[in-house]
Amino acid sequence: MFEQTQIIAPISNSPKPPPRRITMTLPLLNAARSAVFVVTGDSKATVLKEVLEGKSANPLPAGLVQPAEVNWFVDQASASKLSSPGDQDLP
Repeated sequence: MFEQTQIIAPISNSPKPPPRRITMTLPLLNAARSAVFVVTGDSKATVLKEVLEGKSANPLPAGLVQPAEVNWFVDQASASKLSSPGDQDLP
């Protein structure tokens, strides 16, 4: 499960470099006035679709970031798998 109390948490065994770092947690991100996501490249298309349109019981961490305002900046490649705006309501 995700961190519920700390606002900053140490990571000592991250699978992505660097293996040791600190991270902002969901309580901190959700306490912000706004958040910005920048998503580029076709390698992110499936993940972007899951975050914005997925109805999973276990959403990806980006789907749990819910401050008062969230802005998404995506390129055409990363948005290539999204449903058209008329198909459904996006967050």
